[in-house]
Amino acid sequence: MDEPKLHPILHRPHEYDISDFRYHIDSEEPSESFIEITLQKNTDSVTLRFWQPINLKIEEGFPRPTRGMVFYDRSADGLENIKIEVADFECSWGAITFCARSVEKVVTQS
Repeated sequence: MDEPKLHPILHRPHEYDISDFRYHIDSEEPSESFIEITLQKNTDSVTLRFWQPINLKIEEGFPRPTRGMVFYDRSADGLENIKIEVADFECSWGAITFCARSVEKVVTQS
């Protein structure tokens, strides 16, 4: 079986550390639920919002080291509301995994 295509939202996410993690649940409108993750690499910081997440799994040791974090593009799989997968290609401790409908970069105001 071929490995899925990498999602282009962030190049080499395994090189980043998680500096903030937030899960917002909208029980009245589940499609508005999201996971927001801020990733830090040296002085660079990026915040990603994953819409309508499912199957969240956080392993013991989270948030470190997350050194196997990878984002797969699942849009060609034909699954409803699953277009991106957050996975761990190293199976390292502290992994976070889930799937989501979509992802976007969050622009923060300075």
